[in-house]
Amino acid sequence: MEEFASSALFGSFWHNAAAIITIPMVCFVVFKLGGGFVSLILIIAFGATYYKNSIRRFRRNARDDITRELIRNALENDSESTEWINNFMSKFWLIYEPVLSSTVVGVVDGILVDQTPAFLDSIRLTTFTLGTKAPRVESIKSFPKSDPDVVLMDWRVSFTPTDIEDMTPRQLRTQINPKIVLTIRLGNSLIGAGMPILVEDMSFKGYMRFKLKLTSNFPHIKTVDFCFLEPPVIDYVLKPVGGDTFGMDIAHIPGLQSFIRDQTHAILGPMMYAPNVYTLDLEQMMTGGASLTAAAGVVQFTIYNAKDLKNSEFVGHSDPYIKIRLGNRPEIASTQVQKNTLNPVFNETNIILVNNLNEMLCMEVFDKDAVRKDSSLGQANFDLKSLEEDPIQDDVWCNILLNGKERGSVRIRAAYFPVAKPTPVEEGGEPVPVESNSGILAINIAQAKDIARTGKLKSHCRVMLNGRVVHTTGNSIGANPSWGANVDVFVTDLEAAQITVEIVSEEQVIGSYGAAATHILRDTEEKVDWLSLKGGQGGEKLKMTAVWKPILMGDSMNPTVHKPAFGVARIQLYAARGLKNVEIGSDSDPYVLISGDKRSSRSRTKTIENTLNPEWNEIHYIAINSVKQFIDFEAFDYQKRTKDRTLGKTSFKVNDIVEELPDKAGYQALPAVDRWAPLRQKDGSTKGELHYQVSFHPSLKVAKEATEAEKEKKTLAAQDPLEAAKKEVVEYDAEVEAREKLEAEQKKEIPVEQAQTLLPPGTIHAREALEHDSGILVINLVGANLNRSGTYCEVYIDSDYYQHKTQVQKTRDPKWNEIADIFVKELEYAKLTILIKEKSSIDRDPVIGSVTGNIRTLLETTPAEGAEFDVVEKTEKRGTMRLKFEYLPVPIELFPKERLDNMGQLTVHLVGAKNLMAADRSGTSDPYFIFRVNGKEVYKSETVKKNLNPVYDETFVVPIASRADDQFSFEVLDWNQLATAKSLGQGAIDLRNLQLVLPNEFKIPLQNKANQGEVQLRLKFMPEFLSTNKRKSGFGATFLGEGVGMVGQAGIAGVGVVGQAGQGAIKGVGAVGQGAVKGVGAVGKGVFGGLSAGASAIGLGHKRKDSIPTSATAPAVTATAPGSGIVGRLNIQVIEADHLMGVDKSGLSDPYVKVRVNSKEVLKTRVKKETLSPNWSESVVVPGVRTDQPVILDFQVKDHNTIGGNKDLGSCDVSLWEYIQPGSPIAGSQADFWAPVDGQGGRLHLLLEFEPSEA
Repeated sequence: MEEFASSALFGSFWHNAAAIITIPMVCFVVFKLGGGFVSLILIIAFGATYYKNSIRRFRRNARDDITRELIRNALENDSESTEWINNFMSKFWLIYEPVLSSTVVGVVDGILVDQTPAFLDSIRLTTFTLGTKAPRVESIKSFPKSDPDVVLMDWRVSFTPTDIEDMTPRQLRTQINPKIVLTIRLGNSLIGAGMPILVEDMSFKGYMRFKLKLTSNFPHIKTVDFCFLEPPVIDYVLKPVGGDTFGMDIAHIPGLQSFIRDQTHAILGPMMYAPNVYTLDLEQMMTGGASLTAAAGVVQFTIYNAKDLKNSEFVGHSDPYIKIRLGNRPEIASTQVQKNTLNPVFNETNIILVNNLNEMLCMEVFDKDAVRKDSSLGQANFDLKSLEEDPIQDDVWCNILLNGKERGSVRIRAAYFPVAKPTPVEEGGEPVPVESNSGILAINIAQAKDIARTGKLKSHCRVMLNGRVVHTTGNSIGANPSWGANVDVFVTDLEAAQITVEIVSEEQVIGSYGAAATHILRDTEEKVDWLSLKGGQGGEKLKMTAVWKPILMGDSMNPTVHKPAFGVARIQLYAARGLKNVEIGSDSDPYVLISGDKRSSRSRTKTIENTLNPEWNEIHYIAINSVKQFIDFEAFDYQKRTKDRTLGKTSFKVNDIVEELPDKAGYQALPAVDRWAPLRQKDGSTKGELHYQVSFHPSLKVAKEATEAEKEKKTLAAQDPLEAAKKEVVEYDAEVEAREKLEAEQKKEIPVEQAQTLLPPGTIHAREALEHDSGILVINLVGANLNRSGTYCEVYIDSDYYQHKTQVQKTRDPKWNEIADIFVKELEYAKLTILIKEKSSIDRDPVIGSVTGNIRTLLETTPAEGAEFDVVEKTEKRGTMRLKFEYLPVPIELFPKERLDNMGQLTVHLVGAKNLMAADRSGTSDPYFIFRVNGKEVYKSETVKKNLNPVYDETFVVPIASRADDQFSFEVLDWNQLATAKSLGQGAIDLRNLQLVLPNEFKIPLQNKANQGEVQLRLKFMPEFLSTNKRKSGFGATFLGEGVGMVGQAGIAGVGVVGQAGQGAIKGVGAVGQGAVKGVGAVGKGVFGGLSAGASAIGLGHKRKDSIPTSATAPAVTATAPGSGIVGRLNIQVIEADHLMGVDKSGLSDPYVKVRVNSKEVLKTRVKKETLSPNWSESVVVPGVRTDQPVILDFQVKDHNTIGGNKDLGSCDVSLWEYIQPGSPIAGSQADFWAPVDGQGGRLHLLLEFEPSEA
């Protein structure tokens, strides 16, 4: 009623009137119904009693209101006597004054001793007393119309201990006047004299104004402002010489007393004479300058990864995530859920505000369960106390314990950054505050006023930083709620921080205040406490203050999970023995997966079939980012249809092969480690051993290029012809080498000022980095702009198994910001391939596009700030991807078998044979050839009947995995129809001696009893990456074409003809003959002589032009849809859905679907009540659809709620031309399919039909 009507329309007046009318009517009704006089008397007695009580309450309330108004007027106009407090002070002063005096003596005397000048022996405060007569408050005048949180009073006070008119004879006998004696001693400690300086008979009168500002926090009085409304009257007796006996009051000296009085007023005037005020911050004084719960610093806490977690699932693996808390407090942060893994990689950083380091940081690992409660997989603890001695701790492994047993470990980084204290200033100046754009914004939300008409409103505050909720206060009831909330917010950029405070009641915002953090701090400094709210009915205010606590974080302001690599570990994986057998009826098919730092780099061996004692003899490289890093080896059993099963794992500590030099000067390698390592099983036992050797090879540091400002300082050098020549792009050939020699001679004549800057050991210039064949390619996968969501990346460098895999992001513009460190063996020929895949519920995730290119070309053409690359699938552009590159050279000598020219395709042309042995009675033979690689038959020629000089002219191609290890041999046999074929001789060719790319002619004598016969062969070896992926789902299967390991028909009719290399790593190699190859047979780099000049001629050199275009170098590829230029109508039919998420209390939902075409809504289906498998069968026709323009269909599934907002059940995006491909203007092109729903799960049954318009 108070909220909707005036008080004149209801209240006690109307109650009394109703009683007067109701009582006669009730009497009449009772009398008519036969009631007697007794009933009437009772009713009249009830009415009389009600009237008496009502009149009594009315008179009492009226009397109180009149008294209150009279007092209010008296307070505003008259001063109030305070004899009661004077009476109290006269008794309390006798007890408190001795304590106060002794405290002053103790404190001041200690200060005087420390500050004694050198020419004096000592200065001591020997006597201090304020006398026995207490100060008096003569009168107080109050101002009741001040703000609700302000108390304003004028006090007349006096301290006249020498006034004895109002003292009794007993008080006079015990009277003590104020006295202060300061003793100054001259001379040394043996011979000297003390000179007392006496101040006594002091008196004081003043007229002061006090302003108390109240607050909801302890001590509930925030500040006290006081000032003198008129200059005070001060009197005293000063005797600097002679003391009590012979001392003379210097006030008798003419002009001296007035001079001292004027100096006193001149000093105190600017401080506390009106309008100037002196402020005491009682809240700060009582709490020591900071709250006990206020943040004293931040801990930057990063969780890299966990390993060997307990599996709590019956089928598959757990879905782990980690909750972070301090001690037994509530959860403060949690990681993302990692699906189906016991070795999750999180790479997540949280900022934790702490008020001390005497706590334990707890990390509890949980298994996410969609049906039941999440189960705990164990807990790991980190003691924050250790950060006092070592503020930054990286690569720390914390054991995860469950019921006292170790259940894995988690890898973390913790760094403590305390609040920076002001810098002290000499000579007693105020400390200089530390300037930092990062720190803690301590916000105090005290209360609000006039936010509602009634006092029954329940409200709370919501504090947001840059639109993100960081704190929510508790509820407070009333129109003027008091929260008293202290909110500490970590701010990375103070200048860009926006603070918003919303007052919420019943899920409705009834008022808000938003401003820049700097503006709020300025208001606090200017004592602007009450802030006007927006969005209310007008007049609402919020009382809020803020304090800035700077924190110096340096380079850690924007922490990155990635640490720069400083070398590589060369891992020679020899063999294994005694592996666990997980097969039935046969042995395991083992391979080994090798993982590096936080699994950012990885490698994999080939699969050896049907053995428990495999031999790999492979070499792998893992980038090293930390001395505390581990290299994990895990053996698996290959499965054709199901998931590969683990055979055990082991870890290697990097600090066994590398150590850091003093003063962080670099890293040096320790002797290589060769060991048989036992493989640890899930139950903690060991089964099988792995034989490997690990060695460390440091990388070179690359000096940063000079900035533009530094380059301008060297304008003289830039004008020099030598410097100008360096800016030109030159070919790497003999002419370049000659020019470098000329430059070296010219540099000798350059003055010292222009000489090249000397670099530290192990550091090279950026322009010299690409001169090193081997190194670490640092790939920064910044993000992408794609035509679909739910994507991730796989990175390949000359491998059919990915070396890095990003996290899945359910957005069309993913921001991965992940860095991969991958070792490049030979920069000249290495190729980078990045697959962008869409996460799918099917067995194999589809590839939606790729980015590929020659690594050297990418490094030469990509700017330092990165570039946009087209994501292409076949000829269609699917989006763009932003990448950054960096190259860290590693001076290492590769083994022959690990060079890229060690594997490839061997084309064998069997020309013929001469002078073979006769095996038949006719004196002839029926010869044919069998060619073998490592003893395994790879080719069998035709049989030439009855001929000792057969001519075959047959060609075949065989893949060679390693020229250094593979044995290529052949055997000539005599064919017999009934008997066993007889051997006519054998031969072999050492593949290491082959000249690459160009044909090699061989005439090989046969080895037999008679050493008779000769075979003529023509061999050509084409270096090429060969896939060993059994599943054919990795790099090799996707990018080496359908015929992986096959070159195709390579004719070798002429010496100069290279032939046609199929869809292999060296694609589109054409004819080289006709004198195009210069210097055939010239020996280049490499253990085998490397690639000849012919290799450079066909495009294997670093000046290839087939690299992928970037936005900085070439225009993007234009995507074209099937059926370009056709205009038609699109019929979209939403048929049904199943397996949707139940979000209502009943476990069901009320689903409906919104359909958008290129962000424009075209259909909203009906709501289907209480079902998870709705059937809509609704459709819409969209006209004007063109096949030469991209069409994206967005289906949003929602749960309908009558009260409250509708809830999202998921969504799916469909690119129309991936499902419909109208090749010609014919009606009936359609697609009927089930589309998975992202988010909460489920799928949609859709029917799409495109009908071209009539011409």
